[in-house]
Amino acid sequence: MKTTKVSELERERTARRKVLTLEHNDTLGSALETLKKHNILSAPVVITADALDTNLPDVDTNDAPLDTLVGFFDVRDAVAALMGAVSSSPEVDENHERSMLFWMRAIERVEKEIVDTPLIKIVGYDSELMYTPNASATSVYDLIVQGFFGGGERSIVHRVVLFEANGSLSRMVSQTDVVEWLAVHDCKLPHSLETRTIRELGFGSDRRRADFVQVDARAPTIECFRTLSKCNVSGAAVVDGNGRVIGDITSADLRSLTREHFSVVGLPVAEFIALMHGTSYAGYAVGDETRKFKSAFFEKSRSFKRERLAIDPRRAHELGKDDDRAGVFTVTLDDEFRYDWFSKLNKQRVYVVEETGEIPIDVITLTDVLECATFGRVNVGEHRHR
Repeated sequence: MKTTKVSELERERTARRKVLTLEHNDTLGSALETLKKHNILSAPVVITADALDTNLPDVDTNDAPLDTLVGFFDVRDAVAALMGAVSSSPEVDENHERSMLFWMRAIERVEKEIVDTPLIKIVGYDSELMYTPNASATSVYDLIVQGFFGGGERSIVHRVVLFEANGSLSRMVSQTDVVEWLAVHDCKLPHSLETRTIRELGFGSDRRRADFVQVDARAPTIECFRTLSKCNVSGAAVVDGNGRVIGDITSADLRSLTREHFSVVGLPVAEFIALMHGTSYAGYAVGDETRKFKSAFFEKSRSFKRERLAIDPRRAHELGKDDDRAGVFTVTLDDEFRYDWFSKLNKQRVYVVEETGEIPIDVITLTDVLECATFGRVNVGEHRHR
């Protein structure tokens, strides 16, 4: 990683991908639709030269006015906007539990305000900029440590955007791009991750178990998003009454909402994620254990059981080709790490569970993978995610 330059990585992984931008006056609702359409989690937000009332190029030139970057819109910014709008409602009392009906009505009152919010009011800064010529001199190692991790001096970012001398945004390198590159070149690293178990990489420690975030399947989705925001994480395991993981909720799920149906985030989170992924949820009946979580979605979400991986862990991507991507993927502390979980199965979160019972105790994210590849294990340095 210290000898390979960013320019080499981007030629290999992202050469054909251009940067999609959003306008500063686009609404939150339309921005979410754009992210979903292109299957991305964020995009730069720009203001055109006309909007800034700057001096336009001479009429004798063919130069177009440049856009000015004002920040990035990320799905987590949408969660923050949602929580801000709902929390400002006088009916919301932080000290009392709210019913599903209460939340759906409360959100209905502010959903138009939420979806029509211009991006300029909620834009975030989950990115780092790199001058394109510097990509030829910057190593992948420095991209991770100084770019994504910011040298340990601030919160991590999930993408680095390359810009040209004239200020235009040319390309973007994400954490996913680097993990996919590592999947191909892992055997060349000083410490190959695929020869080590999840436990050896530092997962499942007391510290990480204490920081692990999970939500009850019966909790209103809006409360779950509040938990994500409060804990500064992008996703959480959804567990049933026995503590077993049956799914997960992430900020990206907001991309599937339409402006007319934002109030569905008042539903129980198990029902919400079933709805988002086009299946059904049988619900929960108190005292009737046989009817808990019997939907096809939750049955499929347990795909890639450890016994299937035991056949041949390296065939994970083949076994999972028909798997529902919304399903959670679980491993145990004694399983060996596999990049295929992320690069082939398109997972961004892999849950670590107890040997029996599917009880989640930790989660492996893209940030964790980069930290392991860079430093040999997780929880090194001050940078944290997730």
